[in-house]
Amino acid sequence: MEIRTTVKEIAMVIGRSFMEIETLFKEQNAVMADVPFVEYLNFESMSEGIHMIIGFKSAKVLCGKGNIRAITIPGRKIVSCLHKGNYTELASLYREMQEWIAAKGYKSSGASIEYYYSKPGTSEEELVTKVEMSVL
Repeated sequence: MEIRTTVKEIAMVIGRSFMEIETLFKEQNAVMADVPFVEYLNFESMSEGIHMIIGFKSAKVLCGKGNIRAITIPGRKIVSCLHKGNYTELASLYREMQEWIAAKGYKSSGASIEYYYSKPGTSEEELVTKVEMSVL
């Protein structure tokens, strides 16, 4: 599900989208192949508005419905890191990852994917998120 939103509305938009996508999976008797994810198409300019793709990976291609459509995430070279803690701490992780990317001679593509491993209600300090940044 591709969406544009604001920083203020991001949590509500992601939560609602996850529920809509889960419903589609149930309607089509599909199984989620991984945890939910959000791809930020340009994390470097998120203060200007957020352009993201929200989804779940599946073992089979699903039929789209409404705003929901099936996509293929293309193969790409990535840097990844697993984070445990509050989502507000992710900004410093992003900076560290960008520094590592530059130090190794790569350039960031500007896109990132966050995978959310924690269930709703998990305490903030116990949240687990994997961040992938694609590099050029």
